[in-house]
Amino acid sequence: MKKILLIATGGTIASVQTVDGMMPGLDGKGLIERVPALKEICEIDTMELMQLDSTNIQPEHWKSMACTVESQYDKYDGFVISHGTDTMAYTSSALYYMLENLKKPVIITGSQLSLTEEGSDAPDNLITAFTAAAQGRPGVYLAFYGRLIQGNTAKKLHTEEFYAFKSINAPEAAVLKNGKLEFNPEYDKYLADNPHPATGQALKVRDKMDTRVVIVDLVPGYKQEYLKALVDAGCRGIVLNLFGSGGIPGEKSPGNLLPAIDYAISKGVKIIGATQCINDGVHMDRYEVGITALKHGVVSGGMLTSEAMVTKMMLELGDE
Repeated sequence: MKKILLIATGGTIASVQTVDGMMPGLDGKGLIERVPALKEICEIDTMELMQLDSTNIQPEHWKSMACTVESQYDKYDGFVISHGTDTMAYTSSALYYMLENLKKPVIITGSQLSLTEEGSDAPDNLITAFTAAAQGRPGVYLAFYGRLIQGNTAKKLHTEEFYAFKSINAPEAAVLKNGKLEFNPEYDKYLADNPHPATGQALKVRDKMDTRVVIVDLVPGYKQEYLKALVDAGCRGIVLNLFGSGGIPGEKSPGNLLPAIDYAISKGVKIIGATQCINDGVHMDRYEVGITALKHGVVSGGMLTSEAMVTKMMLELGDE
């Protein structure tokens, strides 16, 4: 039987009702004890890393999770991280890029309802996560609603629905059927074209991050001064959520933002163009308003989610 470590970080899944509202209160052992079926899947140890609502999760907590996987790597066959859903896609993206040469599964899960609530989705999500960890497919994945999603393609789309997460611009990795995860052949093709980060044989944790990165949603009427203010405040990276396929108002618009783009680039700020649309990615080489932005130094984010762009940029800036 495989030996799996549960790294508990809090979140809705571990929350209990208090006079101030729902707050994390269950420890890892408490989660496992409430789902007896888990003991039939694998041998489980637990580690209490933190007890946080995921709204309070910061980049230093990603480092703590990654370093915990590294320190326990030789002792376990896989890892499950229990986590709140609100920033889970950021964490799964960060760990996807931080854990290079990963030869074991790291599965992140949580729930929309606490394990203490009637009708909670937590038991099913935990069963999916531990099944994935025990099956041994290496990589960072998010387990939710009987599905497995690659870490850097996950996005939360629902605040209430149990089917909270979707794989964006990539096939779902696997679906739980009859107690076993069946991997999607289309995902296997995707993975062949988009392999997990690898720089060698041994596990490597990328822990240098520059967190001076922001996301900006463009709106009609957005002023040059707003973008320049971010640069002057010390931002080193900006993910610009653009309109449609990826356009920035240019010289033909009274809201021309190209001078602000030039100012940011001149100050050494990296700008990645994303789209405000959920699906299909950004295609800045299609329209004049996108091609001009590329010529001014904006880099296309392609098919990545904004969560993936932010975490990837933090690590790339940290490497400089």
